[in-house]
Amino acid sequence: EELTVVVLGGSGFLGQHVVSELLTEAQKMSAAVDVSQEVAAADTETETKIETEMKTEARVEDKTKASHRCCIKEIRVLDVKPYQPCTVSPAGEPAKVLYQKCDVRDLSQLTEALAGVAAVINCSAVTPDFTRDDMGCDHYMQEVNVDGVMNVVKACCQAGVSVLVHTSDVSVKMGGIKLLEHTETLTPSTPEKDLLLGDYARMRLRAEGMVLAAHGTPTSTGATLQTMVLRPPLIYGEGDTTFVPLLLSLARAGGSRIPSVGNPEAFLQAAYVGNVAVAHVCALLHLVSGDNEGMRRCGGLPVYVSDDTPPNNLQGLAEPFLLPLGLLPSKNLSYWIVSFMIMLASLWAFTCSLLGIKRKNKQSSLPSLFFHRFASTITVVNRMRAELCLGYTPPYSWGQSQERSNSYYANSS
Repeated sequence: EELTVVVLGGSGFLGQHVVSELLTEAQKMSAAVDVSQEVAAADTETETKIETEMKTEARVEDKTKASHRCCIKEIRVLDVKPYQPCTVSPAGEPAKVLYQKCDVRDLSQLTEALAGVAAVINCSAVTPDFTRDDMGCDHYMQEVNVDGVMNVVKACCQAGVSVLVHTSDVSVKMGGIKLLEHTETLTPSTPEKDLLLGDYARMRLRAEGMVLAAHGTPTSTGATLQTMVLRPPLIYGEGDTTFVPLLLSLARAGGSRIPSVGNPEAFLQAAYVGNVAVAHVCALLHLVSGDNEGMRRCGGLPVYVSDDTPPNNLQGLAEPFLLPLGLLPSKNLSYWIVSFMIMLASLWAFTCSLLGIKRKNKQSSLPSLFFHRFASTITVVNRMRAELCLGYTPPYSWGQSQERSNSYYANSS
């Protein structure tokens, strides 16, 4: 089966890597088809009767498996931004990559763009701005992260799309409760009002609900829409503009020392963007294959995604990428000391604004209060469902992830 796959938000940080990994998968599929054809051509009439019977049985089994196989022929990148990938595509052209400007807020435009598409990976989102105390949670974020996701679900149903993989994140479960190797089913339910990242996390959670509720919905073509939600942690790597670059800017504003953010004893997870992208491809292929019964059933469910990046406190997660840039290690100040410093800085800024005192346009070396709170809760989840159900194994080791990321950060800093 030849598939046309859409990557919504394909010009973004994660989306670019999803496109790259889809191309890699398309190349593998193409190579597998070539090998199968060579094996078939090598069969001769000299086979014994026993060999023939054995091969016949094997081929029946292979045909059953082959019915679930597919070949990606076209990848459509839909985004409001031009597609300018920072990743290196595989050699050759295993699949066509076409860019089309599209806004998830426009339902008619989106539905038209999904015509003839078999599967959609939705990476489109407005991410939080951790330099601001309100994290940039405004009407535009609501339109994209909630209303836009509703449009994606509607457009998939109207266009006859059979698979939708949606990107969320672990913030939907961060509410001050310690998560220590929790699986999806064992993670405690957190009331929306208690979510650590406030409106941003609430928007993400509501979007998840829409996508998961749409699982099993009939489409206009008679197909059935299958959905899945992936929840990665902090993401780093080529194209990152928020996590490591933010700590880098804070460090340079504070004497080239990596800042203390959050609780030094609160361990968090981070994952290399390439591994997270591979998990999206695994999710797509799993739903396309139809192998969604019994123990492998995860359609209509959320799935945690992580890799082998060692959990650490926030500054510890960033140090492998920042120390090579000549920065000094963090002093790991206590959570309350940094909180007090942030409140004093906020009070001083407010006083200056009241008195009309113009301050020098110098970036603060202190994190925003929300970023500080984000890094204060232990959040380490278990990816067992991704491994058992999706067959996901992080292809990039911690060493490879670090090497690839360091090269990017060194060239972009």
